[in-house]
Parts: sequence; C-alpha cells; structure tokens
Amino acid sequence: MPNYFLASPKGWAVWFTGLPGSGKSKISKLVYDMLADEGITCKRIELDAIRKKYVNKPEYTDNERDFVYKKLVDLAAENVQNGINIIIDATAHKRLYRDNARKKIRRFVEVMIKCPISVCIERESKRNNGHIVSQMYLRALERKQKGSKFEDLGKVIGVDIPYEENPVAEIIIDNSKNTAQKNALAVKKALFRVCRNTAP
Repeated sequence: MPNYFLASPKGWAVWFTGLPGSGKSKISKLVYDMLADEGITCKRIELDAIRKKYVNKPEYTDNERDFVYKKLVDLAAENVQNGINIIIDATAHKRLYRDNARKKIRRFVEVMIKCPISVCIERESKRNNGHIVSQMYLRALERKQKGSKFEDLGKVIGVDIPYEENPVAEIIIDNSKNTAQKNALAVKKALFRVCRNTAP
C-alpha cells in the first residue's frame, strides 16, 4: 500500500537534480511510471518547458537562469497547493534554487543524481538532439582550451559553472553504477522510506 505522504491528496514535490547527462530525466520518468503503477498520480515538470514559455531566445545567462528557476519553483508550489503531486526534472546547479523550493513547498524531497563529469560527457556526446545543445560539453571544453567561439552555447554547467551538490539531500543516487531501472527502483523505495518519516 502506498504510504500516506505519497498517496494523500495534499500534494508534494520531488525534485530530481544533477549534472546534464547524469541520467536524472530518465530516472525521473521511470519513477513517475513506477508511482503510477502504485496508483499514485503526479505531473512531471521539465525546466525546458518553462524556459520555452518565458524566454524566446535562450542565452543561458545567470540572470536568465535565476528568472526561469523562480518561475519553475512558483509553478511547482502552486500545483502542490492545489493538491497536485509534482516531479521536477531540472539541473538546478545552484543549491539556492532547490532550497527556495524547499521553503515554499512543505512536502518536498530532493533526489540528487550523482555521476562523474567524465561519464556525463560521454553520455551527452552521444545525443543527436534533445533539450540541451548538442555536443554541449565537448564544445564547452574546446572553448575553454582553445578559445573557440560558439554563438549558440552559453555557460555550461560542469565546465564553466560549478554544480552545487547537497550532501544532505533526502535521496542521493550514484547513477554511474547499476542500470537506470535499478536506480529508479532504489529511488522509489527510498521515497517510500523517506516519506514515512515526513510530517503530513
């Protein structure tokens, strides 16, 4: 039986965070499906959808990221207040973004997907398309090493901007080990365990 936190009508938010290429999107989708199989409905929010809604030509500047993440947190908080369960899929390289969500959303869990940058680079480099710029890491490294210019490439998290880990996140998974399916199952089990100890 689903526990009270996950199955109650009050609404909650679970934020999947990690470097681009860490596998957070795949794991968040698998967890979403696993919860649905348990009869727990929720909605996934991806940062890219928020960015497209509010930014016509993304430049990935610090100010733009701050603005987009504020919109993301506001949307998630509003949904939770309306009793909608939310899964957030967003890098959130600044811990401040996640902490702001924690302040606004009482029923909140942070899932940090850890993965060595070398593995993230390998995975991202194999992508032909998607939400993020193709060959993002490799081009950012080339720019840093050789001074190459890429008009469509803003500051890249993990290369130009540090990703701020949260060592006390409720759930931390190393996605360089095991399969995404096994790690998603571990997240689901951890969610049930963590939520049992969370105030209603």
